[in-house]
Amino acid sequence: MSIRNLIFKYGVYYPVVLLRGEWIGRHLKALEKTQYAPQNQIERLQLGRLNRLLQHAKTTVPHYADLPELPLTSLEQLREIPLLEKDFLRNHADQLYSRKTGLLTRYKTTGGSTGAPVTLRKDSAGMAHELAATWRGYHWAGIDVGDKQARFWGIPASKKDYWRARLIDFVAHRKRLSAFAFSEDDLGKYFLELQKFKPDYFYGYVSMIRQFADYIERAGECGTLKPKAIVTTAEALTEPDRQQIEKIFECKVFNEYGCGELGTIAHECEQRSLHISAENMIVEVLADSGGPVKVGELGEIVVTDLVNFTMPLIRYRLKDYIMLLDKNCRCGLSLPVMFGIQGREYDVLINSKGQRFHGEFFLYMFEDLKKVGLPVRGFKITQNSNNIRLSIVATEETFNSVKSHLLRELKDRFDVSYDYTFERVKYIPREPSGKLRLVERVA
Repeated sequence: MSIRNLIFKYGVYYPVVLLRGEWIGRHLKALEKTQYAPQNQIERLQLGRLNRLLQHAKTTVPHYADLPELPLTSLEQLREIPLLEKDFLRNHADQLYSRKTGLLTRYKTTGGSTGAPVTLRKDSAGMAHELAATWRGYHWAGIDVGDKQARFWGIPASKKDYWRARLIDFVAHRKRLSAFAFSEDDLGKYFLELQKFKPDYFYGYVSMIRQFADYIERAGECGTLKPKAIVTTAEALTEPDRQQIEKIFECKVFNEYGCGELGTIAHECEQRSLHISAENMIVEVLADSGGPVKVGELGEIVVTDLVNFTMPLIRYRLKDYIMLLDKNCRCGLSLPVMFGIQGREYDVLINSKGQRFHGEFFLYMFEDLKKVGLPVRGFKITQNSNNIRLSIVATEETFNSVKSHLLRELKDRFDVSYDYTFERVKYIPREPSGKLRLVERVA
């Protein structure tokens, strides 16, 4: 680590988190021991933390006053507790607030991309646990506190939030690149800024980093920027995206999965396995019937946060679908592994036969266009009751050929009975959060 990075680590970042009551050092040290612990030891740790959380919630949180008799003797008994819906969190947050709050409680609003934000309350102890798990995941990618980050992310609209974000960026030793500005001139400006900044790693939306990689390739600047790792988040990481980003920047991509209410849930190791932060949370994967799925089967993810006592989220439904693996990873970590994430910004589209098609199914159609010499710069697919609209960023010369190719593919592989509407657009607008929603089903 460079002298400058060490100064930011010990002279800026750690003093600030200490002042905020978020001393992550001891939590991080503990996590880096338990990540190699046998599964039964991690489960005992979870059960102990779960019983402490439930006892606290039963006595101090109105919504959980009728929890079952405690303590629980097994993690399976957690299934007796009703699921927590996002709408309840959104509309009745006061029923989830504990009357006994921790130190330096703060509020966080998330979920704005859906048009219906969720406000969360968390104290400094909960934040410290969350940050420690995040930095542990970054350590798997060779990233440490103080390393310089290029952050491909949204920029707050209000002046107050903008300057607050700038201050946080300084403390975290990062340069923020707007997800709302991505023209050719914008990407060129980012390239020049990062040449001077020389980031140790990239972090941000898959779509933005992929667009930046495509720009670098077009500009003939491959190999100019040399991050040691790239962490992608918030959007689904497809294999074509991973391959392109790794090729252009000549380093590994490490994916992470999480949500604003819980922080990061899982981080990718060097073997590309998404390991769950099991010490901080319990992840269930449920079938439509509400019971657990078999290992390796797709189900809905439900999470219990074990470290937020100020606003307990117990059996919280994320409306995403994943699979769990029941095998040891070659990296040596014993933490559980999840894969096959579905949901996120990609809606699942349904054809007239009731068959479900994950958004990634359509992404590969656009990847195939490149192979026949018809690349597009962007797209969005919107489905309503009897129509599918495709908005495509393409040249005037290639648009008709792109349209003909996609129409054949969609009728052959998705549904012949739908009406398909094509429009050529200059760009695909992002969600208010900065995410790029490429596939959407409109109710």
